[in-house]
Amino acid sequence: MPHALTPRQREYLEFLREYIKENESSPRLEEIADNFGVKPPTAHKALLALHNKGFIYFARDSISGFFIRLIERAGTAETLIEVAIVGKVNRYGELVEFPEKHGHFASVVQGADPEDIFALALDEDIPEANLLFGDWLICDRSKRPQPGDIAILPISKEGRRFLLCRIHSLTSDKDLESFEVSNQYPIPEDLLDTSLGQRFNWAPLAHNNETEEYFENELEKEGWPARAIPPELVMGTVLRLTRHLAF
Repeated sequence: MPHALTPRQREYLEFLREYIKENESSPRLEEIADNFGVKPPTAHKALLALHNKGFIYFARDSISGFFIRLIERAGTAETLIEVAIVGKVNRYGELVEFPEKHGHFASVVQGADPEDIFALALDEDIPEANLLFGDWLICDRSKRPQPGDIAILPISKEGRRFLLCRIHSLTSDKDLESFEVSNQYPIPEDLLDTSLGQRFNWAPLAHNNETEEYFENELEKEGWPARAIPPELVMGTVLRLTRHLAF
């Protein structure tokens, strides 16, 4: 359990909570020091105290730079895991250098098996999804995607190319493959037997008028039909985005 904090340490922790909540990223050490009117070494000492008492985790490495993660929420401790970065993502949402080890970072992930968790690093911006170079996508290989989720789908029969896609709806059963005759809205589970194995209707995450021809050519080149895809081919589902400020 985390140890008791001094009043000053509580002020630092509260600042970190509010900053991360508002900015979805860690503050730089200089920002922390400026907020409290102290020198960076003094701010670093305060962070180290919070780290040693089990309230935060902070570190620096060649991949992620300097980062801070909150370990406690509302006074309760959570499990911190090291998430491996196993691939990069290009402008078209295609996974490159995958699966390879590109570093790791610490994160709190609830309700998932740590063995199923991995991350992808954005190598380029994907404006259509508001994703930026340097973002990390935390994924779960065992989670079944739902409409609105981002999933990793294959685009080659040999299983050597994978693409980030948006799941936009489910089919009513496993035999429906055509986008045109599929259900366009999520079907409540109490109205549908999920054992029928609905397929996922999808679109490339980076799809727009300018990239449409690119995707059509790549799918044709790989012989991969633009049809609803069965659940067993989903390589993983994106749980959340991590955006940080390194310094």
